Amino acid sequence: MDDWTTPDRRLFAAGLIGAALTPSLSYAQHEPSRAIPLEPLAEESMPIARDAAERMTVPVMLNGKGPFPFVVDTGSNRTVVSDVLAGQLDLPASGLIKVRAATGPVQTPSARVASLTVGRRHMSNFKAPVLAAQHLGALGMLGIDAVADQRVVMDFRRKQMTIEPTTSRASDDPNALTVRAKSKYGQLLLVDSSVEDVSLYVIIDTGGEVTIGNSTMRAKLARRRAERAEQVQVISVTGDTADADLTMLPRLNVGNVVVLNQPIAYADLYAFDQFGLRDKPAMFLGMSTLRHFAKVSLDFPAREVRFVLA
Repeated sequence: MDDWTTPDRRLFAAGLIGAALTPSLSYAQHEPSRAIPLEPLAEESMPIARDAAERMTVPVMLNGKGPFPFVVDTGSNRTVVSDVLAGQLDLPASGLIKVRAATGPVQTPSARVASLTVGRRHMSNFKAPVLAAQHLGALGMLGIDAVADQRVVMDFRRKQMTIEPTTSRASDDPNALTVRAKSKYGQLLLVDSSVEDVSLYVIIDTGGEVTIGNSTMRAKLARRRAERAEQVQVISVTGDTADADLTMLPRLNVGNVVVLNQPIAYADLYAFDQFGLRDKPAMFLGMSTLRHFAKVSLDFPAREVRFVLA
């Protein structure tokens, strides 16, 4: 079996955007565990942990309790709590809310959160969508609303993540390659990217395991080379599914960074429509690609992404 194939032929979609906002998506290679324990994290240094779908998590304090492991999802602009955690903390129900997941819009329950703290970031008195833990694959999901004015640094060598002020340069590496970005509904959109001379829009998605491309990108590449693909199924955080084709991307240029031989799944998902990217070659860059670097930092206010080669 080739190293990019998935044994269970299922991809887990984890991202979502809340009512009146634009959606996003995230993917992982394995279906999440059905049993998700409430395990507070004792350390305050925000080490990287891994949920059942191999995405990054950091410790989060909710209503003064915890910390609890939340997925960090820069492809989603809305923070979400699971039904397991909402029930355990007895969060007050706040009615139905329309959310836009990878596969489409749905109505979901919401809960009122009095306070949320992650690192130095504090949010208070906000409404959070509540999703089934068995689909979310985690106790909660930390979205752009929690990191929009911050700098997210993923240090894969030290297995440590930090969320720091945008003015901080303590974690900078002199050998880092900087890629400029535009802001699209809070997400960082890298426009100086390409595949085989095909210009490409790239959104960094730390909540997603597998990189996802749209059919427009695939069609343009198909004119240049043949490919073989494995049929897989995308599972949304809401439990909805969509078909996708998994194949290999020989070369990807992200600004002045080159990535070779990466798996990519192609699917015409609702998220591409909402970003206005259905008719433009576009992809969500997942963790399977980001982990090939020693360090990746996303500075949302400065609109730049920095890559340190492994």
